[in-house]
Amino acid sequence: MADKKPPEYQFKIDTKERDDGRIQLTITVPAQAMRDVMMSAAYVLAMQNKIDLKEVSKEDIEELVIKTVGEAQFSAFAHQYAMSAAAPHAISQKNLETIMEPELSSSAQIVAGRAFTFVALVTPKPQFELSSYDPVTVKVPPISVTEEEIDEQILLLARQRSEIVPDEDAEVTDGTEMVFSIKTNFADDNEPVEKLTVERRFHQIGKGFLPQGFDEQIMGMRPGDSRDVEFELPLSYNPDGSPGETRAVVATIGLLQIDKTVQPAINDAWVKEFMPELENVDGLREMLRAQGMEFKAMEQENLKFYATAAALAERFKGTIADELYDFTRADMLANLNDQLRRNGMTLEQYAQEMGMEMQQFNMMLMMQVRETLRQSFSLDALARHLKLVLTEEDITDTLSRMAPGNEERARSEFEHSGRMYLLREASMRSKANKWLVETATFEIA
Repeated sequence: MADKKPPEYQFKIDTKERDDGRIQLTITVPAQAMRDVMMSAAYVLAMQNKIDLKEVSKEDIEELVIKTVGEAQFSAFAHQYAMSAAAPHAISQKNLETIMEPELSSSAQIVAGRAFTFVALVTPKPQFELSSYDPVTVKVPPISVTEEEIDEQILLLARQRSEIVPDEDAEVTDGTEMVFSIKTNFADDNEPVEKLTVERRFHQIGKGFLPQGFDEQIMGMRPGDSRDVEFELPLSYNPDGSPGETRAVVATIGLLQIDKTVQPAINDAWVKEFMPELENVDGLREMLRAQGMEFKAMEQENLKFYATAAALAERFKGTIADELYDFTRADMLANLNDQLRRNGMTLEQYAQEMGMEMQQFNMMLMMQVRETLRQSFSLDALARHLKLVLTEEDITDTLSRMAPGNEERARSEFEHSGRMYLLREASMRSKANKWLVETATFEIA
């Protein structure tokens, strides 16, 4: 299943086995392919440097990027980019099974439209054996939905259908949400403060929407009440965000409304009105029970894949090299940090949220790395033992789990990056895992 490319994109690859166990690939990227690689490098560098390409023709992009960042920077970037982009395609073309990122080097000058030669040192994926290849026996928990779980779902349903309504009897306390009118003047000359003079304004106690001292003075107010409050209005702010120059103001507050959340009572009448196909609460509970059982059955099926792979890994024989542990741990940490950054969280905060000190977190991570590698290599060993043959259907199934609804786009990304060998690896492991599930004995416990 090697990747197919037009003749002008086929790389010339010389292979040499080294004494350290790695494979040396001397890769020559043809001129036609290098034109596309250089163009891609120009696009990437333009994005990194926020260079506007809207009014630039395709033929002039590389020239504009070089003019903006300098020829030396462009050449250095394109040199590394060409090797990083071409190496995965070469690995796929040779149909190699490798692990870790290749070590890349080249002393050749990179020129658009001219063939480019570089060296990639790749590490073959190690092969291990198992103490047994017989089907596994694993324990799985029974599936059930308790009355308490149904109660929680009904409570969630009530919260989802809750309404925000005025509370005529409420008074302002911590956390109160309200709507008021506000008319504000400077205290020294009675000049109006336009930005703090409106007929309706939403406010929540404790959220810091208004200057310090405001919330304390409106505590205890009820809808319909009016009250004058005094506070210092910041006119400027210091670099650290604290108030700088301030000026005293007087504001007349008219409390218009305090809101409260009202949850509906989930009774027979409510069910008949909003879910007439169920008729009563008993019907609702049975529907929630059926949905819960369906969800837990899906969870159990997913658990079977992990449980059988974990059981197989107990038969693992051999020693995994330290550099594989280090590489896998660094890769996991990099992916986790990227995800946390997108959510505005640090690794330390994530560990605290999990109730762990960093030392505990690092120990947990190393255990996860060890289990991941042992399961992966065990599935590889099982696939070899069973002489499994990968099909397009297997690859499609893997893509469906990776990117449900976006299978074609995901495959295109693998093909474009030259990393189809990683997709094939994942698909073969998945096929071995399926065999494990299909042949396993599951004990309910």
